[in-house]
Amino acid sequence: MPNSDLEKAIEVEAEKNEALEVEIPLTLPQGPIIQGGLFTPNSGSDEEEGAKPATSSALTESESEDFYGPYNFSAPPSLYEHLIAQLPSLELSPRAWRIAEYLIGNLNEKGFLAEPLPKLTRYLASEPDLQDPPVSVEEVEAVLQKLQRLEPPGIAARSLQECLLLQAQALPETDPHKPLLVRLFTEDYPLLSAGKLSKIQKKYRLSQEEWEALLQKLRLFHHNPAANLTEETAPQVSPDFLLRIEPDGRLEVELMYYRPIRLRVNKAYKKLVESYAEKQTDEETAAVIRHLKDRIERAERFIELLQQREKTLLRIAREIVLHQRAFFLRGCDEKALRPLILQDIAQAVKMDISTISRTVNRKYIQTPCGIFPLKYFFSEGLRTTEGKDISNKAIKKLLQELIAQEDPHNPYSDDKIAKILRQRGIDIQRRTVAKYRQQLGIPSARARRVLPAS
Repeated sequence: MPNSDLEKAIEVEAEKNEALEVEIPLTLPQGPIIQGGLFTPNSGSDEEEGAKPATSSALTESESEDFYGPYNFSAPPSLYEHLIAQLPSLELSPRAWRIAEYLIGNLNEKGFLAEPLPKLTRYLASEPDLQDPPVSVEEVEAVLQKLQRLEPPGIAARSLQECLLLQAQALPETDPHKPLLVRLFTEDYPLLSAGKLSKIQKKYRLSQEEWEALLQKLRLFHHNPAANLTEETAPQVSPDFLLRIEPDGRLEVELMYYRPIRLRVNKAYKKLVESYAEKQTDEETAAVIRHLKDRIERAERFIELLQQREKTLLRIAREIVLHQRAFFLRGCDEKALRPLILQDIAQAVKMDISTISRTVNRKYIQTPCGIFPLKYFFSEGLRTTEGKDISNKAIKKLLQELIAQEDPHNPYSDDKIAKILRQRGIDIQRRTVAKYRQQLGIPSARARRVLPAS
């Protein structure tokens, strides 16, 4: 559960259950609180036992665990929340809603759906509520098409072409440029991506004035549909984890918290239930005691679930960091990233893939070289000629570096880039280079070519 939803869940549970106490400590520690620095609960009220306000100290194994806190629930609004808030407008069935949530959770920072639908469908098939009947690619595709009608236009596209087409289709019918733009992003997209603008102008039989108006409209289209939304709604990120690199090279991952509070079971209710455990009572009193006992057990289970959530978060984050150890030890060098998929972490920590997916969604880690979303560390990869695996993020970084160093008058073709990478030991095909280049928003060699000054 995301932190923003967790806050609401705790509020609702506290309102429903009088045995669950929510309390803000009187003495707050300085700065972020990390795992192992939980508040020690009071053993009773200050008036009864003369206890001082609880201060920041470790909760030992021998102490009572009918306590939870503090936790971080100050997560800023995000693209995920923006899209989830729009789901009611699509009038989805509970099954389709579950698929939609999963697809939204897999959008990258630009708002693109980078993973292929067959792969996402396989992950969804592990969900118990999507097994009867088994979820299909066609079903996921149908939900995706509905998601693509949400704001901002172009969201949930699988390619730059689809992103641009969705933006064109979202234009009002009264827009005179809409038919030409839809045509431009469908049948004539190869000409556009190749930079053959004069050929397009001739094919559309547009005057220079009409052509300039179309180009002006075209400049309003975004390659990154989530950019403006991200700037407006999430200018800052509150990390959920802190990574420290020790002098001996050990990587230490800790949970971070903000605005600490504490939860505990009402001790007065517990004492009352205990005092009546051996007593003979009338039916009315017995009913009250049964009610209180049920509430106490519910509060204890709720706190246990919150504690389990934190253990799960830490376990998964530590496994991700361990897998990407070289990345951190090399100063967050993207070329040092190893291929990693949800299944790898699921097998390592012995949890369901769906649990891993929900855990890494909208979670961030603060490192010595910046804050990263946990999803950043997941990517598929290719095999090198030495038999090692290399992340496609590392390959994309190499591709960017090659293009940045190319001769602008004679840029590298996709085939040439593939040959250079194969010479460096990376077994890659031209079509894969083209796919990565398009995902990076880099134009083709022809569109990148700079003509020499006359």
